[in-house]
Amino acid sequence: MGFLDKLSKTLDIWMSDEEEEDKNYQKGVDFEEYVAGLFTRRSDYFAINDWTRDNYDKSKGIYVESNTNPDLVIRYKPTNEKFAIECKYRSGFYRSQKVAGPVVKWASPDQIRRYNAYSKSNQIPVFVVIGVRGSPKNPEIMFCIPLEEAKYPEIFPSILDKYERDPKKTFFWRDGVLK
Repeated sequence: MGFLDKLSKTLDIWMSDEEEEDKNYQKGVDFEEYVAGLFTRRSDYFAINDWTRDNYDKSKGIYVESNTNPDLVIRYKPTNEKFAIECKYRSGFYRSQKVAGPVVKWASPDQIRRYNAYSKSNQIPVFVVIGVRGSPKNPEIMFCIPLEEAKYPEIFPSILDKYERDPKKTFFWRDGVLK
């Protein structure tokens, strides 16, 4: 195999990783849109106050600080309360070495620290909305977990069970609780 053949093979591998990253990015965008739709169907109650745009270009070294913020900031119109949402879609559960049973790997420890800092500095609660299986535009299972309950990169069954919700229903907000 000549140099050009090896280079071509290397580029194919590199391009497929980039394509995989683009595919995962698109899944994230699709799931964010799905979650946003569960709020905008109730436009008399909810308004999207901010939506992180995820502008970046790793190849050019462009980094946007706001990309580390939660995906959505929602305002509950009747009381003007705000809360933030971090959207995560996973195609399936993960088998943890720590517990018997399925878990959701949702974030790195650094991301969790940033979301907590965001919540504290903006004085608003942050919720993690996770869709599992199905597709990002139609998840089979959904969870809405307060950030203070999503303390670790893996969310265990005891937490998942408490915060499962119907993925087709619009969200409901009352007294600082999002369901």
